Amino acid sequence: MRLPEVGKIEEGGPADLILFKGRTYSELLSRHQGDRLVLRRGKAVDRTLPDYAELDDLTPRSACTHN
Repeated sequence: MRLPEVGKIEEGGPADLILFKGRTYSELLSRHQGDRLVLRRGKAVDRTLPDYAELDDLTPRSACTHN
């Protein structure tokens, strides 16, 4: 595909990535990721989770349960 910039981490690069705490994949996958750090364009993203109601339009109606 000739995408030489894909997968590079360098000073001045786009820095869109997620950092997790975990020494192994087992540790990474066995715990919640509330302590992850999300970077977009090199800046930390707000970690506040949205209210579930804000996500309603992103899921098909059959997947949502409304009481």
